[in-house]
Parts: sequence; structure tokens; C-alpha cells
Amino acid sequence: MKNNQRPRAAHRHAALGALLLTSTGVLADSPVEVEPVVVSATRTGDQWSEAALSASVVDAADSRGEQALTLGNLLSGVPGVVVQSRYNAAQGLRPAIRGFGSRSSFGVRGIRVLVDGVPLTMPDGQTELDGFDLGLVERIEVLRGPAAVLYGNGAGGVLAINTREPSEQPSVAGDVSFGSYGFRRQSVEASGTQDNVGALLALSSTQSEGYRQHATSEANNLTGKVRWWGETGRLALTVHALDNRSEDPGGLDLGQVRADRDQARPQSLSFDSDERITQQRLSLVWDGQPQGEDTYQIRSYVGQRDFENRLPLAANGQTSYERLFGGVGANYTHVADWFGLKHKLTFGGDLESLRDDRDRNNNVIGGEKGALTSRQREEARSLGLFIENQTELTEDWLLSLGLRHDTVRLSVDDRFLRDGDDSGKRNLRDLNYSVGLSYRLDPHHTVYARVATSFETPTVSELANPNGGGGFNSSLEPAEALNKEIGFKGETAHWRYEAVVYSIDTRDELVPYYPTPVSRGFNRNAGSTRRDGLEISLRWQPDEHWQLTTAYSLNDYSYRSFKYKEADGTQVVYDGNRLPGIPVQSLFGELSYSRDNWYARLNTSVFDRQYADSGNTARVGGYALVNLRLGMQLKGWAENVEPYVGLDNLTDRRYYDNLRINDNGGRYYEPAPGRTGYVGMKIRF
Repeated sequence: MKNNQRPRAAHRHAALGALLLTSTGVLADSPVEVEPVVVSATRTGDQWSEAALSASVVDAADSRGEQALTLGNLLSGVPGVVVQSRYNAAQGLRPAIRGFGSRSSFGVRGIRVLVDGVPLTMPDGQTELDGFDLGLVERIEVLRGPAAVLYGNGAGGVLAINTREPSEQPSVAGDVSFGSYGFRRQSVEASGTQDNVGALLALSSTQSEGYRQHATSEANNLTGKVRWWGETGRLALTVHALDNRSEDPGGLDLGQVRADRDQARPQSLSFDSDERITQQRLSLVWDGQPQGEDTYQIRSYVGQRDFENRLPLAANGQTSYERLFGGVGANYTHVADWFGLKHKLTFGGDLESLRDDRDRNNNVIGGEKGALTSRQREEARSLGLFIENQTELTEDWLLSLGLRHDTVRLSVDDRFLRDGDDSGKRNLRDLNYSVGLSYRLDPHHTVYARVATSFETPTVSELANPNGGGGFNSSLEPAEALNKEIGFKGETAHWRYEAVVYSIDTRDELVPYYPTPVSRGFNRNAGSTRRDGLEISLRWQPDEHWQLTTAYSLNDYSYRSFKYKEADGTQVVYDGNRLPGIPVQSLFGELSYSRDNWYARLNTSVFDRQYADSGNTARVGGYALVNLRLGMQLKGWAENVEPYVGLDNLTDRRYYDNLRINDNGGRYYEPAPGRTGYVGMKIRF
């Protein structure tokens, strides 16, 4: 494999990227000022340059010409973030923030995700990143590190996604694009505002045949928004519906990859592995602003999700569920002077609920539904109450203190009683805190320190009993983390930069495993882990045409204590091993140029070695990817016509799109495509 035989290539590409980043010092032309950044995911609208926490903001306007395939490319420039599974829609995008989320076998774990201020994450901590239209994303805020005080369970990091709001003037827009491996996307959008009411309606459809065999996918989205502005606030009504179908080519072992990179796992073909999802979601949010500087928000949402999948195995190989979910929440921020000091006090709560009516059936060769093996109702409910206070100790010192208590109730009502009643419930409670202190060195530079905790319960499905039958794995405990960090920030007329060192100690880390090569996955607890890291990010805008962005991460993640016994009594010890699924180093660099009606962007992502298993026997070498984006904006019979083109993996590098952590059959690898391209056209009237 080139991945394992040529790790030095990653360092050569890193040197090339560094040369690209440092060779732009002669580009300064006319001055332009970098606008100050406000982070709304903190629920108090804090200035990025003053907040005592690690945060990154991604503006989609800085990433024009992107293929609306996943969020992966938009997150590439965020230090501490590792993204896998861009090309397997059945597994879903798997982002990890400082290692939180890397254990996930599909979808998102350990990270809270919000869309337009409303949770996409379920109360047990599971998230699927299909609950919004990628073509509408305008901004992503990333809180790097534990944020349990604000968001409760599974908030090892936060992705706060903001999508397009109704335009001020009536408009109609369309976007059509085509790319490698049968990629096709069509979207249409109508938007406008009259007096104090705005509305937006968007439809999109994305199809792909996939790089590998048995990897076709189709995603259809409908989004509707209505906004009403009053004297004391804004009411936001949002409706979203999706209809998705994806085939799963499965993971391969190293021999299969060497023989044929684009093949599907044979069992995936035999059992016709795939998934089908439909979902409808309605949210209602009121953002209020009474007299003075006080603000508050009241939010609610409700939805239904129907899911069916076929796994590449016979026993319990088909799963289906009907899900009802919903929640309400509120927070209030009061600004006042107490004891001669200015305070910003925020308090609130969240109540969330999930109910799955789940069936499991055997999977018959050919993908036919076999005998029913399990039927149960799974429920998750969470209640969290929090309070946080920011105090301006002096003109330069800012102290932040936060506290939150969460109760998560997980239950199973067994409705398949021929093998006994495995009903049960668990009540999990946790108290979390955060302490942050920042000092403004001068009007443009701040240093800060922060200590914060988080917790992560297993999801309802992850609590499945590995010994067979239904019910809970009573030995599985929530993971608890303590994060300590020190950071430095700068924001001047042309520069924005940040450097952070952190250390995270986690007790009872959740680790995936597979009891047999043909079983579904389960989870166990590691005794403790340690994550030490360094994150550096920089943005330079010397003039109105050029922009340079770079991000670097150094990740020293290891098991401090991890021992368990195999079924045959063998003692396994992983103490000192590296955590799988996270590269030791990563580097991103992008140089962009725009003038008049055209733009160009060239970027590179470099990844160091990593492991695919906790035993550190499956090592994956480093690699680098180089991508190019070009586009034009033409004025004419339409308000704006924008043709664009993109080329990914220009050097045709062989690498893995996804690693299936700890797969017991050695099928860790999901190969990624080589050089790919796409073309598209946006038009607005």
C-alpha cells in the first residue's frame, strides 16, 4: 500500500505547504481590515478575541466553489478537527474534535450539533448530519473542547451550523453540478422579505454512484423558513424533510485493498447492505430582546424519523425503527453592575425526549427480511439546568464561571418475550463545571486559561447487551472528561491567529469492539485516557484580493489504563498505546485570490500516521491531499451567474476515506478515490 510504504511523502507535501504559506509575504497591496468575530454558540454572543475558550468560525463565503457533498471540506481548516467518511453516505460524516467522536462507527458521537440554534443531537448523544441541506450552510462555529455546561450530554465539542436566512429582496436561485463517479446535484431556492415577514423555500437532490462498488446514494431535502420580526424580538419557524437511500460497500482488510481498492466487501453484496431514511422536523424559536442589554431565547422542536438498514451479516442483520423526538429549551442573559463590577449572567434549561420503536430481524442472503429476533421500545429523556456568569474584574480581566446538572434516563421496554423479558432502565446524573479567565494584553491580544468538564453517556443502541438478547449492558458507564487549556489570541487589521495547548483526562472512555468477525459492534470502557495537544491557526488578509489560512494540530493521545479479558480468559493490556483514529499531526493551508468577477483557491491537507486499532497493530501511514477551486461571477440577463470547477486530490494520492476502528475481522479500511473533479453553475434572479 502506498499509505504504508511512503509516509515520507506526507512530510514532503508538508514542506511544500509550508513553502506556499510563507511565500506570500510579498503580496501585500492595498490595506483591508479583518472584521471582529462574534461567537453565538456560547449563548451570550461573545467576542472571539476576548472569550476564554477555544473557538473557530468558518464562513462559507470564504469557501466558494465547494462541492455540496459533506461538511468535511468546510471543517478542514479548523485545528483539532479530524473528519472521516466523506464518501460513504451510509456511514455518514464522522467528525472528531480533540478526539471526541473518533470512536463512532457511524454518524456523530461525543459532539453536540446545532442547526440554527436548535439541537440536531438526540438526548442520548447520537447525531446524524443529514438533518439540513448542505447547500444552505453559511456559517459554522466550532467550540473545541468540553462544553457540557452549555449543552449537557455528549458536548466534548460543539458544531453550531447556521443556514441561509430569507433574503431582503425577492429572489430565485438554482445550482446544478456534476462530478466524478456519477455525482449529480440539483437545487432550487426562492426567498424574499416583505415588511416584517420573510420566507425561504429550498429543494435539493443529490445522487452519486460512488467510487467503490455498491456505493450509490441519493439524498433529497426540502427546507422551508418563515421569519417574523417584532419590536422585541424575532420568531423563526423552520421545516425540514429528507428522503435518503445509501448503499454501504463495507470495510476491507489489507489484502482486499491491495487486490482491488474499489471493490465492496463480498458480504455487503451478498446481504445487500444499505439504509433508507425519511425524516420530518419542525422547529420554532423566539429570540427576544427586552429593554436594556438583556436577551433571551425560547426554542422548541419536534420530529419523526423512519429508518431501515441491512448489515452484512445474518444474525440480527436488519434493523428498523420509528422515532419520535422533540425538545424545549430556554436561556436568559441579564447584564448588570453588582458590587462595582459588570456581570453577564446566563441561566436556562433543556428538556429533550426520544422514543424508538425498534425491530431486529435476521438478514437472508439477497437482503430478504428473515425471522424477527427483537422488538423493543427504547426511550431517552434528558433534563439539564445551567448557570454561567461572566465578570469583568477590571478593564482587562474577564472571569467566567459555569455550572450545570443533567439527568439522562435511558429505558428499554422488551416486547419480544419468547426469550424472556429484558426490559430495564438506567438513570444517569452528572454535575459539570467550567472556569475561564482571560487577560487582554493590549487591544489586539488576549491570553486565557480554562478548566472544564464533560460527560458522555452511551447511546441507547450502544447500551445493547453483547451477551445476546435485549436489555442493557449493565457494566457500561458514561465517560467523564476534564479539560485544561491555555491559549493566546490575536486579532489585528490584517491578521487573526490563535495558539492553544491543552490536556484532557478521561475516565471510562467508550471504546468500540466486535466480539466476533461476523457480529455487530458493541462498546466497553477503558480505564482512563490522556490527550495532550497543541493547536495553531492563522488567517492573513493583506489586501482585498488575497487571503491565507492555515491550521496545525499536534495530538498525543494514549490509553493510560486499559485492560480487559477476552472470552477465553486471555488478559489484554493496552496501557500506553495510542488512541486509534486520530493522526499524530495534521496541517491545513489554503491560499485564495479573488479579483473583479473571478476567484481561485488552492489548499493542501497533510495528515501524519495513525492507528486503526487499540492494539496499535494496524498502522496507517501519513498522506497529503491538494485541492483546487476556480469560479467566475458574471452579470447579465440574470442577477448573477457563477460557473465553478473543483479538482480534489490533484496528486492522485492513495489514502483511506474512513477507518473502521477495532474491526475484529481486520476490515479497517475504506479506500478513498484518487483524483476527482466536478463542475457546476449557480444562477440567481
